[in-house]
Parts: sequence; structure tokens; C-alpha cells
Amino acid sequence: MTTFSLLLAQHTTAAAPIPGSPLDAYDRGIAYDPGVHHIARLAALIAYVLMVATVVLGIVLRMRYFQRHVNRSTVYGAHMTLALSALIFGGLHGVTFRYQPVWQLSTLDLVLPFAGGQQRIPVGLGVLGTELAVAVGCSVWLQQRLGYRRWLKFHQFGYFAYALIWLHVFTVHPEPRRLNLVAIAVAGGALGCLLAFLIRALPSRSRLRHGPF
Repeated sequence: MTTFSLLLAQHTTAAAPIPGSPLDAYDRGIAYDPGVHHIARLAALIAYVLMVATVVLGIVLRMRYFQRHVNRSTVYGAHMTLALSALIFGGLHGVTFRYQPVWQLSTLDLVLPFAGGQQRIPVGLGVLGTELAVAVGCSVWLQQRLGYRRWLKFHQFGYFAYALIWLHVFTVHPEPRRLNLVAIAVAGGALGCLLAFLIRALPSRSRLRHGPF
């Protein structure tokens, strides 16, 4: 018995297939392109790693302890480069699904959150999170016009963008909800961001002496 035949045999006794999966495509008589799947998956993994690194470095930029040991301009440059790279790979991840027939996503579905298509809610979370991240990134050009403090408040919406994208990752496919390397990486990234945020948010001895910064 071939691997695909075995999958079909298991499918006959299992629950409904994952929307957008090869078995879903088989049930609906729609073509499925494994190459597109691999590209989309790889782009998603790279984008997630870059996004976690962006969030952590952004928090480091605001911490006095690291500012005494690391050149701020170097960290800022790395933060901006990682953020741009994360958006590029995130965009590539989304665009590839236009070429996966079973997902039946239109350009509107990739631009307007929760517009429709396969897995409307999980996909909508990813679209909304990505667009919010783009808005946060583009706000850098308005920093002088808005003033630093006002701009910084808007820039902190980047945390919400990360939360929305994490929800997208967690809900769109069962893989991150099972015990495997991808699930460990997804959970580890979230815990790393949370830990960095708590270290930044909780009062330190220097902040108690000098006040907030």
C-alpha cells in the first residue's frame, strides 16, 4: 500500500480533513501543489523567527542595562533590518496561497481581513496582524512629525501585531498545537518575547532610583 493510499484509508475513519490540506483538496476534487506548500511553510517559519527577534531587539533598545553594553545604533539597525525582513517573508507566505488552488484566496482576501476564503478567522488574524505590523513599521517616517512620545505609543502596537500573528499561527493549522519541533519553536518564541517584555516592564533597582525611562 502506498503512502497516499494509507492516508486515504486513515481518512475514511478519521474526522474531516484540515481545510486547505492535501486530503481536503482530494475530497473536493481540487488540485494541490506541494511545492507551493513547502514555499509557504518555509517562508512562515522564517518570518516567525525574524518577528520574534525583532520584538526582542525592540525591547532591548528600551533597556538601560543593555544600552551600557551594546551600541544602540547597532541594535537599532538590526531591529529595523529584521523587521523589514520579517514583513517580506510574511508577505511572501501570504502571496504563495494565491497559487494554491484549494485555498481559493483572492487578492481581496489577502488585503481585507476576514473577507472570506478558506479558514476565514485564522487567515484574517494573519492579515490583520501583518497590516498592523506594516503600519507600525511605516510610522518611523512620521516620528518627527508626531513627536517621539506620541510615536512610541503607536509603535507599541507592534506587540498587538505579534499577538495577532501568533494567534494566526496557532489556529490556522494543528501542527503548533501538537508536541513537535514547530510547536516548541512557536511556544519558545512567544515565551522569549513575554520574558523580555516582563524584564522591561517590571521595575528594576536603577529605574526605582532614576524613575521611568
